Amino acid sequence: MKRTVIVVFTLALLIASFTFAKTTVVFWNSMGGAQGKALNEIVSEFNSQYPNIEVKSIYVGNYGVLSQKLLAGAVSGKLPTMSQVYSNWTAQLMKSNMVQPMETFIDDPTVGLSKSQLNDIWKAFIKANTWNGEIYTLPFNKSVYVLYVNTDALMLAGIDIPKTISELIKDAKILTVKDESGKVIQYGLGLRTTVDTFVVFLRQMGGHVLSSDYKTALLDSPVALDTLKMLVDLVKSGTTFAQGGYLDGPFGNGRIAMYIDTSAGISYTARSVGGKFAWTIAPVPKGKVQAPPFAGTDVAIFKTATKKEQMAAWEFMKFLMKPQIQAFWAIKTGYLPVVKSALDTQAWKDYSSANPMANVLISQITHGSFDPGIAQWYQIRTKLGNAVSDAMFLKKTPTQALKTAQDQITKLLEESK
Repeated sequence: MKRTVIVVFTLALLIASFTFAKTTVVFWNSMGGAQGKALNEIVSEFNSQYPNIEVKSIYVGNYGVLSQKLLAGAVSGKLPTMSQVYSNWTAQLMKSNMVQPMETFIDDPTVGLSKSQLNDIWKAFIKANTWNGEIYTLPFNKSVYVLYVNTDALMLAGIDIPKTISELIKDAKILTVKDESGKVIQYGLGLRTTVDTFVVFLRQMGGHVLSSDYKTALLDSPVALDTLKMLVDLVKSGTTFAQGGYLDGPFGNGRIAMYIDTSAGISYTARSVGGKFAWTIAPVPKGKVQAPPFAGTDVAIFKTATKKEQMAAWEFMKFLMKPQIQAFWAIKTGYLPVVKSALDTQAWKDYSSANPMANVLISQITHGSFDPGIAQWYQIRTKLGNAVSDAMFLKKTPTQALKTAQDQITKLLEESK
């Protein structure tokens, strides 16, 4: 009798243990500060709604650290269930057959996405997460390049926010202020001496770093040379403050009246300004086209996870895509909502009504452009970034700098064939 009771009791414990066992999802990310706090709130809400799943959000460090850990994990076979990834990281991890295509889950007849749910994701983001016709990742923290403007400075100068690149160049001169000794106390424009600055203007001018098939460098084109010459001329003119670091600080202390960066910096700019003057954001001034680059990462699920873990990660991915969650994420962080239906939530309507800058960001989603999703893009960025820096700091002529980058990138592309 005792033995029977013990067996029954043991079986009951095993059944209870099986019933309440949680599937753990490890999510590597680089979301610190306010962004990390918002992500943790989302994770906590998901865990409370899905008692059989526990998502563990693990901040592993900045994007450089995250990249190193993912590449090392691909070699050792020790990857998290899911992670933030840039598209070029995805392309590199795909070479090792480590990325589980999101299409696997999207098309699942039981837990997948309906056609309307898939179409709810902005078309540009779906395109950027697609390789060879298959969706491998889904968008996460997305921002877009915009123009930051000291509206008090523009009002004092009697000018409007520039809408074109030619207006930007003209206004940079008007907004540059010197003291009696001739020292500049306010530059009209601030530019970072980085590859991103060059790419922003290159795309606005209708140019590209690579051909459409990503096999040929296009830095020997007239539009590439004209773009870099324009940036160098702005620096030489004395109307433009140039540095490698972020520009929210110089903007906040009144050293520059305008600058270009991603919308992810809005909260940092607000802190730097601290109410000292009125400011806003606007679309990047148009050249031949309007094609401001997007920035930010996507989310990948890895094949090293068990099927059960992958399905649990997919449930969290679907949760992230809910309109209410996307509205919360965008409001708390300044990132773009990646689903259109987030704009229909009351939370977003209230937020955008009180914060007109939000409407500027949304207006740019249909115009935005993406970096090439190829494994070599990081190396290409580095080589081109060196060329841009050398030219803007007047160490090389634009022609010399682009010639060096063109040769280096051509060699890199040939070696990767």
